[in-house]
Formats: sequence, structure tokens, C-alpha cells
Amino acid sequence: MVKKFILLSVILLLLSGCYYSVYSNAYPHLKKIRVEPWDNRSSEYALGEQVLQELSSLIRSDGRLKQVTREADCSLEGEILSYSEKIYSYDSGNMVQDYQIQIAFSITFTDLTINEVIYENKNLILSELYAVADASTARHKSKEDAISEIFKKLFQSAIQNSLEAW
Repeated sequence: MVKKFILLSVILLLLSGCYYSVYSNAYPHLKKIRVEPWDNRSSEYALGEQVLQELSSLIRSDGRLKQVTREADCSLEGEILSYSEKIYSYDSGNMVQDYQIQIAFSITFTDLTINEVIYENKNLILSELYAVADASTARHKSKEDAISEIFKKLFQSAIQNSLEAW
């Protein structure tokens, strides 16, 4: 009976030390985030609302921070500085094969508990390709998918440069 108790205790000790997470949080006191509406200086009028919705969705799915409208520990705010869409490649028949979307952002992540800017980038430029021809090798098959991927990169940049301490 004593051997079973000792064996069970050893197993429980080993299992309790086996927790591993790929996320680290350099600011463990940050629990709640407020995502401010984004200004949009681009010619694509819907991008401001779209970036807010996409970032909110990504924050919820990430799970490290709870999105709130009041009494937040930190805030994420930004501005869409520019948007461009241009031809990226042609096929052998001189037909457009891929387009490149490029969006420039200004982004600020602020710790509101100590009133300190944790991450700021006044000219973050992100781009993605999308296909308009069947023979294209672009990863995205629509403009909407490419824009959504840019917003994911924006979220990753903000989180990696603020919460994660590697």
C-alpha cells in the first residue's frame, strides 16, 4: 500500500511539472484590452471598420487578453496611413496573374496601468499577394483573403512586440 502511495505521489509530481505554453507574457498584469477605433486615411473607406472587427476577433481567439470597453489595463490603437493595390506579375501571355496589396499602419500598444507605451511603430508596412489567374502561385485567391492576412500580420506584430518576451 505504501509503495502505491509513493508511486502515485511521484507520478503526480512529474505531471505537475510538465506544463508548457508557447505563449509568454512579459506583462502579466495586463488582462484587459481596449481596442480603439482606427482612423483611416486610405482611399478604401471600409478598412477602418474591417481592421477593428478583425483585431477584435483575433484578440478573442488568442485568449491572452479580454477585450473590454472600460477599465482596460492596456489599449491598442492605430491608423491606416495608406492602401495600394498594384500589379505584381504577368503570365506568358502578358495577362495579369497576381496583384499586391500593401497597407501602411501606425500602431501603438499602451500599458494603461503605468501609462507607458510598450510598442509603437509609426510606419508599419505589410503586404500580401492575391491571384487573379488560375496559373498563379499566390497563396490567396481573393483580395479579401489577402487583406485578412495583412490584419493577422498586424495583430501578430503588435502582440509579439508587446506581450511576448523572447
